[in-house]
Amino acid sequence: MSKKLDEKKTREGKPLGRDAIILLGILIVASVVVFGTYRLLLNYWYFELVLIAYMVIETVFIIAYLIYNRGMSRRGVTAEMLPAEWSEEEKERFISDGKERLKKSRWMLIVILAFLFTFAIDAIELIVVPFFAEMFGL
Repeated sequence: MSKKLDEKKTREGKPLGRDAIILLGILIVASVVVFGTYRLLLNYWYFELVLIAYMVIETVFIIAYLIYNRGMSRRGVTAEMLPAEWSEEEKERFISDGKERLKKSRWMLIVILAFLFTFAIDAIELIVVPFFAEMFGL
């Protein structure tokens, strides 16, 4: 089975590696923990504070991710796109810094997505399910 996973290709044509599978597992575990904690805390009188706290945490992580990655301005930049007066070392340092920042901040994406999945499931339960229940008379 793992051989089949290794043979699959990503968008860039690279083989799907064990790192990607491990990251997916970590994302699933983090999402279950965040969602489970959210559901557990909604049973108490301070459930509105929990929702606000989750929103603040999500917002802080998104802003921190964007600031750390400099607004994603270095993503996809090639040496030809940089100023001609820069030396090749400066261009390479600029490009590698952007790639390194994306790699180092990957853990923030896991947190962001875990909270995002929690909000999405909650929105579906609060908005979509009652809509269809009322539409079909359930």
